[in-house]
Amino acid sequence: MDRLILIHLGIFLIVVGFFLVSFGVISYGIQNKEKIENRDENRVAFSGIIMIGPIPIVVGNSPTLAILSILITILMLLWVYLFYMRVY
Repeated sequence: MDRLILIHLGIFLIVVGFFLVSFGVISYGIQNKEKIENRDENRVAFSGIIMIGPIPIVVGNSPTLAILSILITILMLLWVYLFYMRVY
């Protein structure tokens, strides 16, 4: 295949995926409107990692999940270091 066709196909698939995810979030919100309005009943714990270069930023509202995210971050940095130094 021509390289330009592959580039256009990749961009098209990214745009289609973006719209499918957006549609799914909107339809989920419409279907569960009553549950979303009663937020006091449903507490959701979350945690996440934002990597800016080699600097990890851990966010979350649950201490247990934040510690788990820190451990995952340490494992990821160790994995990258080992492959960077070619020690495997």
